[in-house]
Amino acid sequence: MNRRTLNHAALLLAIAALLAPLTASAQDQMMGQEKMMDDSRPIVAIIRADWCSACQKLEPTMAKLQEQYKDRLTFVVLDVSNDEKTAEAAATARKLGISKFFAAHKKKTSTVAIFDAKHKKLFQTDHNADGDAYVRAFDDAIAKAAAMKQS
Repeated sequence: MNRRTLNHAALLLAIAALLAPLTASAQDQMMGQEKMMDDSRPIVAIIRADWCSACQKLEPTMAKLQEQYKDRLTFVVLDVSNDEKTAEAAATARKLGISKFFAAHKKKTSTVAIFDAKHKKLFQTDHNADGDAYVRAFDDAIAKAAAMKQS
């Protein structure tokens, strides 16, 4: 192997290591779908696929933010990598009350949206790996959720 091939292989391994926590967390959340439906926290829905280069750029940002906001937001990964995962994602979206959003955007990988407890879309972007934009959107959604609880 030449040096470039080795560097490429090392980069792929690093990306896989970064994706593991996000994927594991998504699986944990899928197991607690009932809890998510009763949760008053905003939902961050991430449409992604293994083959999507924009998703690969986004995932390190989302993994970091997911750790930072895990107690204030509910994160759900809607994986559309293949037909089986797309069907699972559709079922999850249906249980969360965001099936119309998923149906309209399932072919737009690297899409992130935030929904309030009543399933109203508060924020949406795609192909955006800007962590600061997400921090602003997440903080805004959390503030709106707190205001809804008080009213």
